[in-house]
Amino acid sequence: MAKRDCYEVLGVNKSATEKEIKKAYKKLAMKYHPDRNPDNPVAQNNFREVKSSYEILSDPEKRQDYDDFGHQAFDPERRSAHSGFNSSSGGFNDIFGDMFGQQRRQHQPRPEKGTDLLYSVELTLDEAVNGCHKEVKLPNNPQLLKVTIPAGIDQGQRVRIPGKGNPGTLGASRGDLLVEIDLIEHELFKREGNDLHCLIPTSFPTAALGGTMKVPTFDGYINIKIPKGTQTGRKFRIKSKGIKAMKGNVSGDLIYEVIINTPTSLTAEQETLLTQLAETL
Repeated sequence: MAKRDCYEVLGVNKSATEKEIKKAYKKLAMKYHPDRNPDNPVAQNNFREVKSSYEILSDPEKRQDYDDFGHQAFDPERRSAHSGFNSSSGGFNDIFGDMFGQQRRQHQPRPEKGTDLLYSVELTLDEAVNGCHKEVKLPNNPQLLKVTIPAGIDQGQRVRIPGKGNPGTLGASRGDLLVEIDLIEHELFKREGNDLHCLIPTSFPTAALGGTMKVPTFDGYINIKIPKGTQTGRKFRIKSKGIKAMKGNVSGDLIYEVIINTPTSLTAEQETLLTQLAETL
């Protein structure tokens, strides 16, 4: 069966940028991944097709070869198509043997290391902060591979597993497995680098009069002081309470941003008191 056009498989046009190609691959790989489509041969075939197309279009040299020759650029038979003259051209070879003998040697297939295999894995923020182990299922391999995810890893970063990629040619070594991180959004904290950001709803009386609030951290709760006259958007920075960097011993900060809650339902007495307050202001 004829192979589909790589650009068509990923749903991009021939002028697509590297970023657009990667975005399209990531979306389709997650959609057709075998873990999400068990016992679905159609989805598994689509996954292999998407992966193969991405491996070609994400490599500038392979992409240029594909643009020039299509899928034939990667046909093993094409590499030996220029293997030289056969025995019937003996007289010609006697004259120019050295010249064409050198050309034949240049066109002989060479061992090539296997290409890298890209695998996307979803992590919760807790797993990324503290590190974890994930089991991944590689294409055409029934065994699960256990991957160690280092603490502090961030969105889009990759863990390289040597020798677990695609096989090489003519006995060359396998490529590597690249496990790319896709962070799941956290309900309270937003990560920016190694800093953690958190919105803290504050009542109007506390913001106006000041007070103490119990606020969450990633490993418990702490109390912070709210000064008098605090406005919406004011930020409080807690040093070294963010995420410890994957390399080195540096930790980010925990940054709280105040949001003043406006009550949506008041009793008659509360409305009277607020009206009196407004008159004094």
